[in-house]
Amino acid sequence: MITPDEQKIRAYLDDLQELEAKEQARRAGGQSPLSRLRRLAKLRAMELYWTIGRAATNIGAFFFPDHIGPRAKNPKWRRRDISQTSVATAPKASPRLLLDMTSTLRSGKATGIQRVVREIARNAWEMGEGLPVAIHNGGLLPYYRHPEIGEPVAIEPGDVFVMLDASWNHVDEYPPILDSVKAKGGRSIVCLYDILPLTYPNAFPPSLQGRFQAWLDKIVLKSDGVIADSRAAAESLRDHLAARGVSASGLPLGWWRLGADFSNATQGALSSEVRIIAGEAPYFLAVGTMEPRKGYQVILEALEKLWAQGADARFVIVGGRGWGVSVLEARLRGHPEFNRRLFWLDRASDADLALLYRNARALVLASVAEGFGLPIVEAAHYGTPVIATDIAVFREVAGDSASYFTLLDSDSLAGRMKEALADKPEAPVVAPMSWRESATRLLGMARDGGFQSRLD
Repeated sequence: MITPDEQKIRAYLDDLQELEAKEQARRAGGQSPLSRLRRLAKLRAMELYWTIGRAATNIGAFFFPDHIGPRAKNPKWRRRDISQTSVATAPKASPRLLLDMTSTLRSGKATGIQRVVREIARNAWEMGEGLPVAIHNGGLLPYYRHPEIGEPVAIEPGDVFVMLDASWNHVDEYPPILDSVKAKGGRSIVCLYDILPLTYPNAFPPSLQGRFQAWLDKIVLKSDGVIADSRAAAESLRDHLAARGVSASGLPLGWWRLGADFSNATQGALSSEVRIIAGEAPYFLAVGTMEPRKGYQVILEALEKLWAQGADARFVIVGGRGWGVSVLEARLRGHPEFNRRLFWLDRASDADLALLYRNARALVLASVAEGFGLPIVEAAHYGTPVIATDIAVFREVAGDSASYFTLLDSDSLAGRMKEALADKPEAPVVAPMSWRESATRLLGMARDGGFQSRLD
Protein backbone atom coordinates (compact mmCIF):
# COMPACT_ATOMS: atom_id res chain seq x y z
CA MET A 1 0.00 0.00 0.00
CA ILE A 2 1.35 3.41 -0.99
CA THR A 3 1.46 5.86 1.89
CA PRO A 4 0.45 9.55 1.57
CA ASP A 5 4.10 10.57 1.83
CA GLU A 6 5.06 8.20 -0.98
CA GLN A 7 2.27 9.60 -3.13
CA LYS A 8 3.55 13.11 -2.42
CA ILE A 9 7.12 12.13 -3.32
CA ARG A 10 6.09 10.43 -6.55
CA ALA A 11 4.00 13.42 -7.61
CA TYR A 12 6.93 15.73 -6.88
CA LEU A 13 9.33 13.59 -8.92
CA ASP A 14 6.79 13.28 -11.75
CA ASP A 15 6.54 17.07 -11.92
CA LEU A 16 10.32 17.43 -12.03
CA GLN A 17 10.58 14.81 -14.75
CA GLU A 18 7.91 16.56 -16.82
CA LEU A 19 9.69 19.91 -16.48
CA GLU A 20 12.97 18.28 -17.44
CA ALA A 21 11.42 16.69 -20.54
CA LYS A 22 9.96 20.03 -21.62
CA GLU A 23 13.33 21.71 -21.14
CA GLN A 24 15.10 19.07 -23.23
CA ALA A 25 12.46 19.41 -25.96
CA ARG A 26 12.82 23.19 -25.90
CA ARG A 27 16.56 22.96 -26.28
CA ALA A 28 16.29 20.44 -29.11
CA GLY A 29 13.69 22.60 -30.87
CA GLY A 30 15.94 25.62 -30.66
CA GLN A 31 18.70 23.91 -32.61
CA SER A 32 19.02 24.36 -36.35
CA PRO A 33 18.75 21.26 -38.58
CA LEU A 34 22.49 21.49 -39.22
CA SER A 35 23.22 21.58 -35.45
CA ARG A 36 21.02 18.56 -34.83
CA LEU A 37 22.74 16.71 -37.69
CA ARG A 38 26.16 17.52 -36.27
CA ARG A 39 25.07 16.37 -32.80
CA LEU A 40 23.73 13.09 -34.21
CA ALA A 41 26.94 12.53 -36.17
CA LYS A 42 28.99 13.14 -33.01
CA LEU A 43 26.91 10.62 -31.05
CA ARG A 44 27.28 8.00 -33.77
CA ALA A 45 31.03 8.59 -33.92
CA MET A 46 31.29 8.16 -30.15
CA GLU A 47 29.26 4.93 -30.31
CA LEU A 48 31.59 3.60 -33.01
CA TYR A 49 34.62 4.59 -30.93
CA TRP A 50 33.39 2.75 -27.85
CA THR A 51 32.33 -0.29 -29.89
CA ILE A 52 35.82 -0.58 -31.38
CA GLY A 53 37.33 0.01 -27.95
CA ARG A 54 35.28 -2.78 -26.35
CA ALA A 55 36.18 -5.15 -29.19
CA ALA A 56 39.89 -4.36 -28.75
CA THR A 57 39.57 -4.95 -25.02
CA ASN A 58 37.95 -8.34 -25.51
CA ILE A 59 40.63 -9.40 -28.00
CA GLY A 60 43.34 -8.23 -25.62
CA ALA A 61 41.77 -10.11 -22.71
CA PHE A 62 41.74 -13.31 -24.80
CA PHE A 63 45.41 -13.14 -25.76
CA PHE A 64 46.64 -11.53 -22.52
CA PRO A 65 44.45 -12.94 -19.71
CA ASP A 66 46.75 -11.64 -16.96
CA HIS A 67 46.18 -8.04 -18.02
CA ILE A 68 43.93 -6.40 -15.44
CA GLY A 69 41.88 -4.37 -17.92
CA PRO A 70 41.65 -1.53 -20.42
CA ARG A 71 42.50 1.21 -17.90
CA ALA A 72 45.58 -0.36 -16.33
CA LYS A 73 47.68 2.66 -17.27
CA ASN A 74 45.57 4.78 -14.91
CA PRO A 75 47.29 4.67 -11.48
CA LYS A 76 43.93 4.91 -9.72
CA TRP A 77 42.84 1.76 -11.47
CA ARG A 78 45.84 -0.45 -10.74
CA ARG A 79 45.77 -2.96 -7.98
CA ARG A 80 47.77 -1.87 -4.99
CA ASP A 81 51.02 -3.49 -3.96
CA ILE A 82 51.46 -4.90 -0.46
CA SER A 83 54.15 -2.28 0.24
CA GLN A 84 51.39 0.33 0.39
CA THR A 85 49.72 -1.32 3.38
CA SER A 86 50.79 -2.10 6.91
CA VAL A 87 50.02 -5.83 6.85
CA ALA A 88 52.92 -8.26 6.57
CA THR A 89 51.11 -11.51 5.76
CA ALA A 90 48.02 -12.47 3.82
CA PRO A 91 44.74 -12.62 5.80
CA LYS A 92 44.28 -16.02 7.43
CA ALA A 93 40.95 -15.65 9.26
CA SER A 94 38.58 -18.57 8.79
CA PRO A 95 36.23 -18.79 7.03
CA ARG A 96 37.76 -16.53 4.43
CA LEU A 97 35.87 -13.37 3.61
CA LEU A 98 36.30 -12.46 -0.06
CA LEU A 99 35.39 -8.77 -0.34
CA ASP A 100 34.24 -7.76 -3.81
CA MET A 101 35.70 -4.49 -5.19
CA THR A 102 34.98 -5.02 -8.89
CA SER A 103 33.15 -1.78 -9.68
CA THR A 104 35.51 0.37 -7.60
CA LEU A 105 38.57 -1.15 -9.25
CA ARG A 106 37.24 -0.65 -12.75
CA SER A 107 35.93 2.88 -12.24
CA GLY A 108 38.87 4.30 -10.30
CA LYS A 109 36.42 6.52 -8.41
CA ALA A 110 36.92 7.39 -4.74
CA THR A 111 33.66 9.04 -3.66
CA GLY A 112 30.27 7.81 -2.49
CA ILE A 113 29.99 4.03 -2.45
CA GLN A 114 33.54 3.70 -3.77
CA ARG A 115 34.82 5.47 -0.67
CA VAL A 116 32.91 3.07 1.55
CA VAL A 117 34.25 0.08 -0.38
CA ARG A 118 37.84 1.27 -0.23
CA GLU A 119 37.73 2.04 3.50
CA ILE A 120 36.03 -1.21 4.52
CA ALA A 121 38.30 -3.31 2.32
CA ARG A 122 41.49 -1.56 3.45
CA ASN A 123 40.65 -1.97 7.12
CA ALA A 124 39.63 -5.60 6.62
CA TRP A 125 42.94 -6.29 4.89
CA GLU A 126 45.04 -4.51 7.51
CA MET A 127 43.27 -6.40 10.31
CA GLY A 128 43.89 -9.68 8.50
CA GLU A 129 40.12 -10.30 8.44
CA GLY A 130 39.30 -10.11 4.74
CA LEU A 131 40.71 -10.64 1.27
CA PRO A 132 39.68 -7.88 -1.21
CA VAL A 133 39.09 -9.26 -4.71
CA ALA A 134 37.70 -8.24 -8.09
CA ILE A 135 36.06 -10.22 -10.87
CA HIS A 136 38.20 -10.61 -14.00
CA ASN A 137 37.59 -12.96 -16.92
CA GLY A 138 35.13 -15.06 -14.93
CA GLY A 139 37.47 -15.51 -11.95
CA LEU A 140 38.74 -13.49 -9.00
CA LEU A 141 41.94 -11.49 -8.78
CA PRO A 142 43.30 -10.09 -5.48
CA TYR A 143 42.99 -6.32 -5.14
CA TYR A 144 46.22 -6.21 -3.13
CA ARG A 145 49.16 -8.02 -4.67
CA HIS A 146 50.85 -10.34 -2.20
CA PRO A 147 53.37 -13.18 -2.62
CA GLU A 148 51.23 -15.52 -0.51
CA ILE A 149 48.10 -14.97 -2.59
CA GLY A 150 47.78 -16.82 -5.86
CA GLU A 151 46.36 -15.29 -9.01
CA PRO A 152 43.59 -15.92 -9.75
CA VAL A 153 42.15 -16.44 -6.27
CA ALA A 154 40.75 -19.96 -6.11
CA ILE A 155 37.45 -20.29 -4.26
CA GLU A 156 37.93 -22.59 -1.28
CA PRO A 157 35.45 -24.64 0.79
CA GLY A 158 33.50 -22.44 3.20
CA ASP A 159 34.46 -19.09 1.64
CA VAL A 160 32.09 -16.17 2.23
CA PHE A 161 31.81 -13.91 -0.81
CA VAL A 162 30.79 -10.42 0.36
CA MET A 163 29.49 -8.23 -2.46
CA LEU A 164 30.67 -5.02 -0.86
CA ASP A 165 30.69 -3.01 -4.07
CA ALA A 166 28.10 -1.65 -6.53
CA SER A 167 27.42 -5.11 -7.95
CA TRP A 168 24.44 -3.79 -9.96
CA ASN A 169 26.91 -2.30 -12.44
CA HIS A 170 28.11 -5.74 -13.63
CA VAL A 171 25.17 -8.01 -12.86
CA ASP A 172 25.85 -10.78 -15.37
CA GLU A 173 29.37 -11.42 -14.08
CA TYR A 174 28.28 -12.42 -10.59
CA PRO A 175 26.06 -15.54 -10.94
CA PRO A 176 28.99 -17.83 -11.95
CA ILE A 177 30.93 -16.66 -8.89
CA LEU A 178 27.90 -17.22 -6.64
CA ASP A 179 27.45 -20.70 -8.11
CA SER A 180 31.12 -21.56 -7.50
CA VAL A 181 30.92 -20.36 -3.90
CA LYS A 182 27.76 -22.40 -3.31
CA ALA A 183 29.32 -25.49 -4.89
CA LYS A 184 32.16 -25.22 -2.37
CA GLY A 185 29.76 -25.01 0.57
CA GLY A 186 30.28 -21.29 1.03
CA ARG A 187 27.90 -18.33 1.31
CA SER A 188 27.32 -15.14 -0.66
CA ILE A 189 26.36 -11.93 1.14
CA VAL A 190 25.25 -8.74 -0.63
CA CYS A 191 25.63 -5.23 0.78
CA LEU A 192 22.63 -2.96 0.26
CA TYR A 193 23.05 0.81 0.18
CA ASP A 194 19.56 1.59 -1.10
CA ILE A 195 16.97 0.47 -3.68
CA LEU A 196 15.88 3.99 -4.58
CA PRO A 197 16.01 3.41 -8.37
CA LEU A 198 13.28 0.80 -7.82
CA THR A 199 11.15 2.68 -5.31
CA TYR A 200 11.42 6.06 -7.05
CA PRO A 201 12.33 5.32 -10.68
CA ASN A 202 11.58 8.87 -11.88
CA ALA A 203 14.51 10.13 -9.81
CA PHE A 204 17.07 8.10 -11.78
CA PRO A 205 18.17 7.39 -15.36
CA PRO A 206 16.18 4.54 -16.98
CA SER A 207 19.36 2.50 -17.50
CA LEU A 208 19.99 2.45 -13.75
CA GLN A 209 16.45 1.26 -13.05
CA GLY A 210 17.00 -1.71 -15.36
CA ARG A 211 20.31 -2.63 -13.75
CA PHE A 212 18.80 -2.49 -10.27
CA GLN A 213 15.88 -4.73 -11.23
CA ALA A 214 18.27 -7.30 -12.73
CA TRP A 215 20.49 -6.99 -9.65
CA LEU A 216 17.54 -7.62 -7.33
CA ASP A 217 16.44 -10.71 -9.26
CA LYS A 218 19.82 -12.26 -10.05
CA ILE A 219 21.94 -11.30 -7.05
CA VAL A 220 20.03 -10.02 -4.02
CA LEU A 221 17.33 -12.70 -4.04
CA LYS A 222 19.90 -15.41 -4.86
CA SER A 223 22.23 -14.45 -2.02
CA ASP A 224 22.49 -16.03 1.43
CA GLY A 225 22.06 -12.76 3.28
CA VAL A 226 21.65 -9.00 2.88
CA ILE A 227 23.45 -6.39 4.99
CA ALA A 228 22.23 -2.79 4.57
CA ASP A 229 23.99 0.41 5.60
CA SER A 230 20.98 1.45 7.70
CA ARG A 231 17.89 -0.10 9.21
CA ALA A 232 15.78 2.18 7.01
CA ALA A 233 17.45 0.80 3.88
CA ALA A 234 16.90 -2.75 5.09
CA GLU A 235 13.22 -2.11 5.79
CA SER A 236 12.79 -0.48 2.39
CA LEU A 237 13.81 -3.78 0.80
CA ARG A 238 11.30 -5.66 2.94
CA ASP A 239 8.53 -3.21 2.03
CA HIS A 240 9.39 -3.24 -1.68
CA LEU A 241 9.26 -7.03 -1.92
CA ALA A 242 6.03 -7.23 0.09
CA ALA A 243 4.35 -4.58 -2.08
CA ARG A 244 5.18 -6.56 -5.21
CA GLY A 245 4.30 -9.95 -3.79
CA VAL A 246 7.86 -11.25 -4.15
CA SER A 247 8.69 -14.06 -1.74
CA ALA A 248 12.13 -14.26 -0.14
CA SER A 249 11.09 -16.06 3.01
CA GLY A 250 13.86 -16.67 5.50
CA LEU A 251 16.51 -14.56 3.75
CA PRO A 252 18.70 -13.08 6.52
CA LEU A 253 18.48 -9.29 6.63
CA GLY A 254 20.73 -7.07 8.74
CA TRP A 255 22.28 -3.65 8.87
CA TRP A 256 25.49 -1.98 9.98
CA ARG A 257 26.64 1.59 10.29
CA LEU A 258 29.09 3.36 8.02
CA GLY A 259 32.19 4.95 9.46
CA ALA A 260 33.70 8.37 8.93
CA ASP A 261 37.25 9.65 8.61
CA PHE A 262 38.08 13.31 9.12
CA SER A 263 41.86 12.94 9.37
CA ASN A 264 42.56 14.70 6.05
CA ALA A 265 39.72 17.22 6.19
CA THR A 266 41.86 20.14 7.35
CA GLN A 267 44.74 19.48 4.97
CA GLY A 268 45.19 21.56 1.83
CA ALA A 269 44.77 25.20 0.96
CA LEU A 270 41.44 26.94 1.30
CA SER A 271 39.93 28.59 -1.77
CA SER A 272 39.54 32.36 -1.62
CA GLU A 273 35.82 32.05 -2.44
CA VAL A 274 35.17 29.80 0.54
CA ARG A 275 37.09 32.14 2.85
CA ILE A 276 34.83 35.01 1.78
CA ILE A 277 31.62 32.98 2.10
CA ALA A 278 32.49 31.66 5.56
CA GLY A 279 33.36 35.10 6.88
CA GLU A 280 30.27 37.10 5.95
CA ALA A 281 26.52 36.93 6.74
CA PRO A 282 24.86 33.73 8.07
CA TYR A 283 24.50 30.94 5.53
CA PHE A 284 22.81 27.56 5.25
CA LEU A 285 24.78 24.68 3.80
CA ALA A 286 23.61 21.78 1.61
CA VAL A 287 25.97 18.91 0.79
CA GLY A 288 25.38 16.27 -1.86
CA THR A 289 25.19 15.59 -5.58
CA MET A 290 22.57 17.70 -7.31
CA GLU A 291 19.82 15.29 -8.35
CA PRO A 292 15.99 15.20 -8.17
CA ARG A 293 15.57 13.35 -4.87
CA LYS A 294 17.78 15.79 -2.93
CA GLY A 295 15.05 18.44 -2.77
CA TYR A 296 17.22 21.42 -3.65
CA GLN A 297 14.19 23.13 -5.17
CA VAL A 298 12.47 23.05 -1.78
CA ILE A 299 15.47 24.68 -0.07
CA LEU A 300 15.66 27.40 -2.71
CA GLU A 301 11.93 28.13 -2.37
CA ALA A 302 12.31 28.40 1.40
CA LEU A 303 15.23 30.83 1.02
CA GLU A 304 13.29 32.93 -1.47
CA LYS A 305 10.51 33.28 1.09
CA LEU A 306 13.01 34.36 3.73
CA TRP A 307 14.63 36.84 1.34
CA ALA A 308 11.20 38.28 0.53
CA GLN A 309 10.74 38.85 4.27
CA GLY A 310 14.05 40.73 4.46
CA ALA A 311 16.17 37.95 6.00
CA ASP A 312 19.89 38.36 5.39
CA ALA A 313 20.80 34.72 4.85
CA ARG A 314 22.77 32.92 2.17
CA PHE A 315 22.63 29.43 0.69
CA VAL A 316 25.71 27.38 -0.24
CA ILE A 317 25.47 24.14 -2.21
CA VAL A 318 28.49 21.80 -2.21
CA GLY A 319 28.14 18.97 -4.67
CA GLY A 320 28.60 17.91 -8.26
CA ARG A 321 26.00 17.99 -10.99
CA GLY A 322 24.00 14.78 -11.22
CA TRP A 323 21.21 13.82 -13.60
CA GLY A 324 17.84 15.31 -14.37
CA VAL A 325 18.67 18.81 -13.11
CA SER A 326 18.85 20.95 -16.25
CA VAL A 327 15.88 23.03 -15.10
CA LEU A 328 17.28 23.48 -11.60
CA GLU A 329 20.73 24.37 -12.91
CA ALA A 330 19.25 27.02 -15.21
CA ARG A 331 17.21 28.37 -12.32
CA LEU A 332 20.26 28.62 -10.07
CA ARG A 333 22.60 30.19 -12.61
CA GLY A 334 19.96 32.64 -13.76
CA HIS A 335 18.86 33.59 -10.25
CA PRO A 336 19.35 37.28 -9.33
CA GLU A 337 21.06 36.14 -6.10
CA PHE A 338 23.50 33.75 -7.81
CA ASN A 339 27.03 34.42 -6.54
CA ARG A 340 25.59 37.08 -4.22
CA ARG A 341 23.56 35.15 -1.66
CA LEU A 342 23.30 31.90 -3.60
CA PHE A 343 26.44 29.82 -4.25
CA TRP A 344 27.08 26.49 -5.93
CA LEU A 345 30.53 24.95 -5.35
CA ASP A 346 30.92 21.78 -7.41
CA ARG A 347 34.66 21.37 -6.78
CA ALA A 348 35.12 22.22 -3.11
CA SER A 349 38.04 20.50 -1.38
CA ASP A 350 37.81 18.63 1.92
CA ALA A 351 39.41 21.62 3.62
CA ASP A 352 36.83 23.96 2.04
CA LEU A 353 33.97 21.75 3.16
CA ALA A 354 35.34 21.51 6.70
CA LEU A 355 35.44 25.31 6.99
CA LEU A 356 31.93 25.63 5.55
CA TYR A 357 30.59 23.10 8.05
CA ARG A 358 32.18 24.88 11.00
CA ASN A 359 30.73 28.28 10.12
CA ALA A 360 27.29 27.34 8.75
CA ARG A 361 24.18 28.42 10.60
CA ALA A 362 22.88 24.90 9.83
CA LEU A 363 23.19 22.04 7.40
CA VAL A 364 19.95 21.62 5.44
CA LEU A 365 18.94 18.21 4.10
CA ALA A 366 15.75 18.27 2.05
CA SER A 367 16.03 14.79 0.54
CA VAL A 368 12.84 12.84 -0.09
CA ALA A 369 14.71 9.53 0.21
CA GLU A 370 18.21 8.43 1.27
CA GLY A 371 20.08 5.24 2.06
CA PHE A 372 22.01 6.63 5.02
CA GLY A 373 22.70 10.34 5.60
CA LEU A 374 26.47 10.79 5.96
CA PRO A 375 26.29 14.63 5.98
CA ILE A 376 24.52 14.38 9.36
CA VAL A 377 27.53 12.51 10.77
CA GLU A 378 29.86 15.10 9.28
CA ALA A 379 27.78 17.96 10.68
CA ALA A 380 27.84 16.40 14.15
CA HIS A 381 31.62 16.14 13.97
CA TYR A 382 31.99 19.83 13.14
CA GLY A 383 29.35 21.03 15.59
CA THR A 384 26.94 22.11 12.85
CA PRO A 385 23.19 22.15 13.55
CA VAL A 386 21.02 20.10 11.19
CA ILE A 387 17.64 20.90 9.64
CA ALA A 388 16.33 17.83 7.82
CA THR A 389 13.31 16.31 6.16
CA ASP A 390 11.37 14.20 8.62
CA ILE A 391 12.10 10.80 7.07
CA ALA A 392 12.99 7.53 8.79
CA VAL A 393 16.67 7.31 7.84
CA PHE A 394 17.44 10.83 9.11
CA ARG A 395 15.66 10.01 12.38
CA GLU A 396 17.73 6.84 12.60
CA VAL A 397 21.01 8.77 12.28
CA ALA A 398 20.23 11.97 14.22
CA GLY A 399 17.44 10.90 16.57
CA ASP A 400 15.74 13.87 18.21
CA SER A 401 18.84 16.06 18.09
CA ALA A 402 18.09 17.53 14.65
CA SER A 403 15.41 20.02 13.66
CA TYR A 404 12.89 18.43 11.29
CA PHE A 405 10.49 19.90 8.75
CA THR A 406 7.54 18.46 6.88
CA LEU A 407 8.37 16.54 3.71
CA LEU A 408 8.53 18.81 0.60
CA ASP A 409 7.00 21.72 2.54
CA SER A 410 8.99 24.90 1.84
CA ASP A 411 6.91 26.86 4.36
CA SER A 412 7.77 24.37 7.09
CA LEU A 413 11.44 24.51 6.10
CA ALA A 414 11.43 28.33 6.00
CA GLY A 415 10.07 28.28 9.56
CA ARG A 416 12.90 26.04 10.81
CA MET A 417 15.48 28.20 9.02
CA LYS A 418 14.00 31.40 10.45
CA GLU A 419 14.24 29.88 13.95
CA ALA A 420 17.89 28.99 13.30
CA LEU A 421 18.66 32.55 12.22
CA ALA A 422 17.11 33.92 15.40
CA ASP A 423 18.76 31.42 17.74
CA LYS A 424 21.36 28.97 16.43
CA PRO A 425 20.32 25.45 17.52
CA GLU A 426 22.56 22.76 18.97
CA ALA A 427 24.40 20.34 16.72
CA PRO A 428 23.09 16.76 16.54
CA VAL A 429 24.56 14.17 18.86
CA VAL A 430 25.91 11.27 16.82
CA ALA A 431 28.31 8.79 18.38
CA PRO A 432 31.47 8.72 16.25
CA MET A 433 32.45 5.51 14.49
CA SER A 434 35.74 4.90 12.70
CA TRP A 435 36.02 2.91 9.51
CA ARG A 436 37.88 0.25 11.49
CA GLU A 437 34.87 -0.15 13.81
CA SER A 438 32.49 -0.13 10.86
CA ALA A 439 34.49 -2.82 9.07
CA THR A 440 34.61 -4.94 12.23
CA ARG A 441 30.81 -4.87 12.56
CA LEU A 442 30.19 -5.73 8.92
CA LEU A 443 32.75 -8.54 8.81
CA GLY A 444 31.49 -10.00 12.07
CA MET A 445 27.94 -10.20 10.75
CA ALA A 446 29.06 -11.69 7.43
CA ARG A 447 31.21 -14.32 9.12
CA ASP A 448 29.05 -15.25 12.12
CA GLY A 449 25.59 -14.63 10.67
CA GLY A 450 24.40 -12.26 13.39
CA PHE A 451 21.67 -10.71 11.28
CA GLN A 452 19.01 -8.67 13.07
CA SER A 453 16.07 -10.13 11.12
CA ARG A 454 14.85 -12.27 8.25
CA LEU A 455 12.52 -11.56 5.35
CA ASP A 456 9.00 -12.93 5.70
